[in-house]
This record gives sequence, structure tokens and C-alpha cells, in this order.
Amino acid sequence: MRMLDARKAFILQAVVQDHVATAEPVGSEAVVERYHLRISSATVRNEMAEMSEMGYLRQPHVSAGRIPSDLGYRYYVDHLMTPVPANSVLAPQHTTLFSPSNPEAGELERLLQATCRLLAETTRYASLATAPETDVVSIRHILLSQPAPAKILLVVVASSGQVEHRLIPVPERVSEAQMAVMHQILQQHYAGRALRDLLNAEPPAIPAGSPLTETVWVPVSQAIKDCIETLSEQEVFLEGIQYIIEQPEFRQVDRLYPVISLLERPQVLMRILQRLAGSGRVQVIIGEENPLPEGRSLSLVASSYRIGDRIAGTISVLGPTRMHYEIATSVVEYVSKALSHVLTQISVTS
Repeated sequence: MRMLDARKAFILQAVVQDHVATAEPVGSEAVVERYHLRISSATVRNEMAEMSEMGYLRQPHVSAGRIPSDLGYRYYVDHLMTPVPANSVLAPQHTTLFSPSNPEAGELERLLQATCRLLAETTRYASLATAPETDVVSIRHILLSQPAPAKILLVVVASSGQVEHRLIPVPERVSEAQMAVMHQILQQHYAGRALRDLLNAEPPAIPAGSPLTETVWVPVSQAIKDCIETLSEQEVFLEGIQYIIEQPEFRQVDRLYPVISLLERPQVLMRILQRLAGSGRVQVIIGEENPLPEGRSLSLVASSYRIGDRIAGTISVLGPTRMHYEIATSVVEYVSKALSHVLTQISVTS
């Protein structure tokens, strides 16, 4: 990427900001008038022509003004933009959303869905989040109770705050001694261990001489296996598709269809997010940088969130390349840190 001199950098910044605001090509006369430049529109036009040859601008059609290219947006993001303070654009409810006292904070799915909703409503783009990966999440608590003589209630609580439960029918009445043995086995074998390590682990055997029988233990061990498999499925949360549809770039069906097709397959997007998770900072993928052909008209702003000192998952916003990068990067960074803080607190106190 060739560096721009001060005049070209200023013109590029003006073109990006005006095009983001209007979705229209930007002409040299408009730049001179709007920014009160002490140079002629002909000089600006020549500079724009040079920047087009350098790959930073492009001309949609003859006699039109210029719009930024993907390279122009990349230069703007890396060298020119000034992030907007997140607190100045976030909705007021963001402070309570990331409080450990918020009821949604204790239920990971609801918290991630609410986080996506906040990101989408704030940026006016689509937003995605991935649930924590299995090597980060462990079993925090296992609870057993007997709500009826022939039924056992199993509750499994993960360190991420996720909860799975199963109501297990058993063919015989379960004694208190049998319940105590099962609880001891479950705690010793499962509690504190990572989901990833438990996915293919063999269920523990019944201790010799215990009152527990196979007819009771087998359905309980199968139930906890089901809970672990469910907790291990890395879900993708998506909000704000309507904001993509509203963008002027996608008013034509032939341009909108590939984008909607991509958003209907969030697991594909998740693989891209997983590649970005290891950096620990906000990442921006612009247009042609996207490895998915149907995503080449989009930009993705993403960051990882943590549980403790380990990267757990990612959050992101997805919009057209004509994106308010100043807002998107600031909000994603702020929310990823806030989400990390509340999930770490929940993990420690659970």
C-alpha cells in the first residue's frame, strides 16, 4: 500500500466521509465547497484521478464523481479515521446489560442475543456473536433431585452460565443412598472439567458395592452426555438483517440475494470469526478481503471476548463496505470488553 501525501490523504478522507453519509459519488466541486479548500476544483479533480490510478478511488461511471475502493477504505481505517467514543452512541441500557445483577447475564444465550441486538441497533448493521468454545467452558455445577418417585431431574450448569436440564424417567424408585452415590460420581467425574475433554469420555462405572443399579445409572449417564453435547454446540447469534436490506447498495435483488444467502448460513460466517478470534483486538475485513465470494460487497468488524484470561468467542457487525467504521470499531471494542468482564465475573462467582 503506497502512502499518500497530506493533500491526497485529506481528499480521501473527505470522499470516504461524504460517500458514507450520502451513498452517492463525490465530486471535486463538492469537496472544495464543503471543506472550504483554498485550491481549485480542477486541482482536486487531478488528485482524485491520481488516486484512482493508485487504486484508492474509483469512478462508478463516466462523468460521475468518485467513491472509495476497498483499498481506499483500508487506508482510511488504518491511517485516517478517528474512532467515535462508544458511550456517545450506545443506547442507555448498555450499562445494565453488562451488569452481573442483570437477569440476562446469568443466561449466556439471552445475554449474547441481547448483545447482538444492542450492536445492531447502535450501528444499524447486522451483528453476529459466537457462543464460547468447548475448550474454554467447563462444568461448574451438577444438581440431582427427585421430583417424583419414578423421575430424576438433572441440571448441568456450565462456567459460561449456560444451563441444560433433563427430566429422566427411571424404572424403579430411587433411594436416597442411590441419589447420593450418583451425585458423588457426577461431581468426581464431570465437575470442573472442560466440555471438550468430556465430549468423547466414557461414562464412569458404578463403584463396587454401591446400592446403585444399572437400570437407574444408565439413563442418568446418557442424560448428562446429552447435556454435554448440547452445551458443546457453538451456537451463532444473529440480529439486524433488516438493516442490511435497508442499505442503498442492496436495493437491487441481484446484489441483495448473495448477502441474504450468506446471512442464512451463519455457521459459514462463524468460521471466519474463529480465524479472527486469536488476535485479541478489533479486526476489520473489507470487501475483497473476505474469503467468501458472496461477502465481497460487505465489511466485517469483529473482536473476541474472554472468560478469564482465555478467548471464548467473537462478536461482530456486518455491513456494506460503505460503513461508519469509526462507530463500528469503537462499539465492537467496547462491547467485547464489557462482555468479557461480566462473563469473567459470572465464571468466578458461579
